[in-house]
Amino acid sequence: MSTGVDPALNPNAEEPALSVGGITMVGTAALGVVAALVPIPVATKAAVLGLIAALAPIVTALLVRRRVYSPATVTRMLNGDGRR
Repeated sequence: MSTGVDPALNPNAEEPALSVGGITMVGTAALGVVAALVPIPVATKAAVLGLIAALAPIVTALLVRRRVYSPATVTRMLNGDGRR
């Protein structure tokens, strides 16, 4: 029985932002630990940690955006418009 839903969508998926956020959090924490353990000057270490802190939300936003659809997009997909 066809539901008319794009097969690329996972109807069982829930809260993709939580899973992406969790993965990004673990990756950011791991990079922080590596930066803390590597013997580099304090100023360089601060710059690296600042860069990680700046990039982590951007990476998270980009990854979440790929997995979340707006209500208008879902309506178009269900109506067979074909656009995303």
